[in-house]
Amino acid sequence: MKIIIYLCLLIVMSCETNIESDYITYDCAEMKLLYEESVAPILASQCTACHSASNQSGNLALDSFDAAVGGIMSGNVISRINMEVSNPLFMPLGSAKLSQQSIDAIQNFAEQLCQ
Repeated sequence: MKIIIYLCLLIVMSCETNIESDYITYDCAEMKLLYEESVAPILASQCTACHSASNQSGNLALDSFDAAVGGIMSGNVISRINMEVSNPLFMPLGSAKLSQQSIDAIQNFAEQLCQ
């Protein structure tokens, strides 16, 4: 599982490091649009108060495309938002569980990155 995550992260990072286009399996502009339309609003309303570049709780920022991709592809974001509220590692800390629609949007984004 970790190997798949690392490979997906490598693919995502190729958009930023100008690796030959043969290694990019998706359109970066398309993924950024998907992020802006479906993921960024969720993160902005539920996560970035504690997880931003200026406030990296748990050493995690989620307030930009690149930061969100890294955090989501690490697996920690998805696993924590899927935990039961009673779990001390549950996120968002001190809040209600995200709607299933929001969880699905974040998971769909992660899956699209790996295709």
